[in-house]
Amino acid sequence: MGVLDGLLGKGEEAAAVPGLPFNISTSLRPVRLNARKESSLEVLVAVKNVTDSQIMVSVSAEVPPSLGFENLGITRIKEIRIGELPAKKEKTVSFSVSSSSQTPAGVYSILIVVSHHYRDYSHVQNYAKKTVEIRAV
Repeated sequence: MGVLDGLLGKGEEAAAVPGLPFNISTSLRPVRLNARKESSLEVLVAVKNVTDSQIMVSVSAEVPPSLGFENLGITRIKEIRIGELPAKKEKTVSFSVSSSSQTPAGVYSILIVVSHHYRDYSHVQNYAKKTVEIRAV
């Protein structure tokens, strides 16, 4: 299975959480990073609106100090504002996570936060957190 995971990516499906207007699923492409080398992977976050009305959504990701969103590893938190998500529709956003020559081998956790907004992005009505683990080998 490891060879197929490297080619197809590793996915994870989320179950519906009562009270949330959306479902979250994540996947990684490729499945792992290279330790002590510059490499990158894509963290794909799919948000599906499960209500009968449109909702305003944003997705943010936070990486540990050994990783970053670019080769230099300076940026640790990144937010993507999806905007209005129509009823029963799904939108996928992607975060590019990079390792550097200073990244040791190990398992790293990335925190994904999906927020449901009302009026504008400064008002959060509800949110969900999810942790995605990335291996560096």
